[in-house]
Amino acid sequence: SKQCSLEMVTNEAELPMVSIFKQKRVKGWWPFVARDENDELEITGKVEAELHLLTAEEAEKSPAGLARNEAD
Repeated sequence: SKQCSLEMVTNEAELPMVSIFKQKRVKGWWPFVARDENDELEITGKVEAELHLLTAEEAEKSPAGLARNEAD
């Protein structure tokens, strides 16, 4: 999360790109930004996410949420 910064948005051309079609699983941090009262970008939060690209068959075998226990 320390590497997740405003520069990820402002220096977009310098960021490494990943094809989720070649690499089926991707995990990382993404910044949330907004404009402040001076119309300058500021970081308002960060989110960690993991993306998995599945075939329809793989998704049907393991539907999201169905393997989890009910909330207490």
